[in-house]
Amino acid sequence: MSDKKPASLFDHLSFITDKKISWDSLTDVDKKSFSPYMVNRFLSMNMDFIELINECQKYTVGQLSTREVYKLYSEILPKQKQYNKYIKGAKSSKYNSELVELMSKHFLVSQDIAMEYLDMYFETSMSSLKDVIKLYGKSDKDITRLLKLEK
Repeated sequence: MSDKKPASLFDHLSFITDKKISWDSLTDVDKKSFSPYMVNRFLSMNMDFIELINECQKYTVGQLSTREVYKLYSEILPKQKQYNKYIKGAKSSKYNSELVELMSKHFLVSQDIAMEYLDMYFETSMSSLKDVIKLYGKSDKDITRLLKLEK
């Protein structure tokens, strides 16, 4: 048994764009580590490829074999070294998580709805919001900490 580690996602991206290594020259371990879903995800971070990857995605996940996906991308993508910056999702909450949880429990709603309530309180009535927080035995120092917006 070989101790060779399988190729990483970034190795595979390099194999199909920069190095243009053929599928047949990959080891069995490397072939098994190739994930069309993850390759699509990272290639779509490149604005030059986003429309092409979106169009190919219909076929690359589920219809084509991993071998066919690898060969498709090797043939249609230009031979070039590239850096695809991963685009992260927006931070889920600008409010203190303890405050969101407190509001969720107070109004018996989900945390998403609680954040909407907080949006309304912050826009209209901070004193009413402070009154709600005081119902839970929070000190003025705690209230100040809870109401500090996260960046």
